Formats: sequence, C-alpha cells, structure tokens
Amino acid sequence: MVLWTIQPLAVYKIIEKRGIYHCDFRRSWMRYCREQYAWLAVQMRKRIGNPPHGVQYPIWAWYQWEGIRKKPDLRRERWHNGSAGDKFVCMEIDIPDEEVLLSDFDAWSVVLNNGLLSDTEAQDKRIERKYNALSKEKQQIMKEKNWEGVFDLSPLDNEWRTRGDSIQTTFWELKRDQIQQVSFFTSCAKQR
Repeated sequence: MVLWTIQPLAVYKIIEKRGIYHCDFRRSWMRYCREQYAWLAVQMRKRIGNPPHGVQYPIWAWYQWEGIRKKPDLRRERWHNGSAGDKFVCMEIDIPDEEVLLSDFDAWSVVLNNGLLSDTEAQDKRIERKYNALSKEKQQIMKEKNWEGVFDLSPLDNEWRTRGDSIQTTFWELKRDQIQQVSFFTSCAKQR
C-alpha cells in the first residue's frame, strides 16, 4: 500500500543510518495522549498483529487526504508541522497491506480529545446520556468500544460529521527499502 509519512528530518537520518525506524513516543508532541495511543496499540495488535520486540507505539502516515490519494501538498504542510525553521521530510512509502491499520482522521481527533463518536447530533445526545449514567469503570468500557468507530471508513457527510474523506494509517515500523521517494521541506509554522 502506497502511503505518505511526514517526519522530522532526524527520523529520516535514523532510517538511513540503521535501516529501520520505530516510534520514539518520548519525543512525540502527542505523548500527552498516552491513553489514546495505548488503546490504539491494543487495536493494532488485534487487527494487524503484534509489534516487533520492544515497539509500543505506531508510526503514522496518510492514505488519503480530503478524498484524494496523492502525496500531501507540502506548501500547506510546512505551515502545520513543527516550528519555523524545523526540517522535515515527506516519504512516499510502500507498506504491505496486512501491516497497516486504516482509520478516519476526523474521528481520531475526537478520540484524541477523549470524546465519544457519533454520526448525528441526536445520536450524540443519546450516547452522552447513556455514558453519564454509568460508573467510571463502565464509562471506560463504553468509551473504548465507541472509539472503534474510528475504523469505520464508510462515507458519511452531514451537518454533524464527515467520515471516510481523510484517512490515516498506522504501522509498527518503517524500513529503508520501503521508502520510494523523499521530499524535504522546512516548517514555516509558529512556535508551539
């Protein structure tokens, strides 16, 4: 499966030196979402298999953005990654289909915010009422089951939500021989 991953230049240098890369979650700006990433890692084990020894968290890439399967527009991406002056690469990669887990980008944003997924406002209100009536333990179970909706990629576009338009992927490792093309760019984003 052809994908595109945007990574700091340092990640590309690691791949060039070692021939392989595994996510270093300690360096990720998303390290504050440990609960959500731990849940995703469990889902990956269930759906695509166990990670290599010592690997706990996934690498991310794009499958499609806004309904189009093509390399991300780096003129736009330079405004959304890192801080001004940071060096990045966009790698076009080819990962075997069975090693990739697809998920909906917009739904993942809800998961990251520790929310609950719904397809309509009315459904959202029903889910919230049910959730709020549960004990903390049962809320956790319900939330994690609800989050599995992130893997539903069937198209949906209504006033409440869009689904299946922007699709991301996760996988356990990236090998040098899986890289097909590399584009370099410098961030223009403001300081985080």
